Amino acid sequence: MSQIEELRQIIVGGNADQLAELKERIENVERRAVDVAEVLPPAIVAGLKEDGQSLVNALEAPVSMSLKQAIRSEPEDYAEILYPVMAPSIRKAISQAISSLLVTINRTIESATSVEGLKTRIQSMRTGVPYAQLALRNALLFRVEHLYLIERGSGMLIKEVASQDSESLDSDAVSAMFSAIQSFVQDSFTRDPTAMLTDLKVGEHNVWVAHGPTLMLACVIFGDAPEGLKTDLYDALYKIRTGYANPIAQFNGDTSGFEDVEDLMQPLLQLELKDIDAHARRAPDGSPIEKKRTRFFPFLLLLLVAGYFAYKWVDKSTKLDTVAHYMRQEPGIAATEVYWQDGKIVVEGLKDPDARVPYAVLEAYDISREQLEFRTIPFRSLELGMELQRFRDELTLPSGVYLSARDGEVYLYGEAPIDWLNDNDVRIRQLSADRRLTISRLSASLESVSDLLRANFKSQELRGVRMSSVARDELTVLQIGGVLESNKLALLKALFAGSHWVDVTAKQGVEG
Repeated sequence: MSQIEELRQIIVGGNADQLAELKERIENVERRAVDVAEVLPPAIVAGLKEDGQSLVNALEAPVSMSLKQAIRSEPEDYAEILYPVMAPSIRKAISQAISSLLVTINRTIESATSVEGLKTRIQSMRTGVPYAQLALRNALLFRVEHLYLIERGSGMLIKEVASQDSESLDSDAVSAMFSAIQSFVQDSFTRDPTAMLTDLKVGEHNVWVAHGPTLMLACVIFGDAPEGLKTDLYDALYKIRTGYANPIAQFNGDTSGFEDVEDLMQPLLQLELKDIDAHARRAPDGSPIEKKRTRFFPFLLLLLVAGYFAYKWVDKSTKLDTVAHYMRQEPGIAATEVYWQDGKIVVEGLKDPDARVPYAVLEAYDISREQLEFRTIPFRSLELGMELQRFRDELTLPSGVYLSARDGEVYLYGEAPIDWLNDNDVRIRQLSADRRLTISRLSASLESVSDLLRANFKSQELRGVRMSSVARDELTVLQIGGVLESNKLALLKALFAGSHWVDVTAKQGVEG
């Protein structure tokens, strides 16, 4: 044995075999895989107990990719696995759809031939309200028309959901109204801060409000809804609170964190039709009275033929009234006469070139574009609704800038990027000078001006610069003051030369 081997034996001693075993264990891939398999299940269990969310986030991407790949490669196997779960739901959905279709057909036939249906058509012709709207209102027991999710502290509207064909409302005004009424009730009727307004009736509409710690969910109902809807309302609010806990806790007016909250609100847009059989005639003892039936087929055939021609006449008259009704409501259109000619509905009168014909609404009443013919004289409408529509088409509004009409004026307000203000400066001030647009609350955004300054100056050069908003000549001007060196001051003035939205009042400082 050499001296080196003797020295190695003295230093290492009996640990040489253990080191060799450890080396072989590290270099053997299969052995390491077995070792990892032994500790992996306990490690996952411990990870869930320690920080479950971090472990879930770490495994989400690989598990999701693996599952997608497995479904793509073996779709038939996964379809066979999911079939027992999904098949009953699919069958139920199809059955409900068919039942709903049959009920709709039955009600349509009854509406067209019954005395109530004829009364409704006569009422439609007399009042000018479309037959479909009257028929729906007469058949409705209740319908949830609008839902509003509101932040209680500020009264700010987070999300609105509305049913089809419901009248459009000013959502911001409605949310402010809820908060104002709530404050009025607490100030006038009770000093208890926990007392909340939960029910409100306005004409044929009921307003129900579900309250949470920071949010309230309000629904506008036409008719008399069952009390069970309140439970659904609170259940939906609870799901919103649990599903959007972080956006609610961090809410500062930005509603981008609530993008998919409509999915939880949409099921509340319920409606229920009146049960026709519930109004059947009954005897004093409560039993239904059977109607006597007679056979009069010839008379029924004659009645059907007469009914068909009457229906065609009423249908044409109803379509005419529907077109006249919506033309009167549309800003920029002044219809003086509406009539049928050669299979088309002719509209005569005045029409603004920028006016929008409500084709989508009319198509819902089976009135196509091809059936309409406009024989109108062009004119310039100054109605508020028309002006608002025209300005929205002309001015592509950036984020943070809004248009609204109130008190007989159109307002353009908000904080706009300085580049957008400079590009549209001449047109905006011209509309303001013509008294067509009120811009007293429109100003340049501090962020856009700061970005422009940072792009042209160094941060140390802007230490003496201060910015503030001041009112001047019916405008809100962003004023840049402070102290700058002469060459930097000249650059600052050149940067905002000719801008009516930024005023440079900075002074020249002592150089050196």
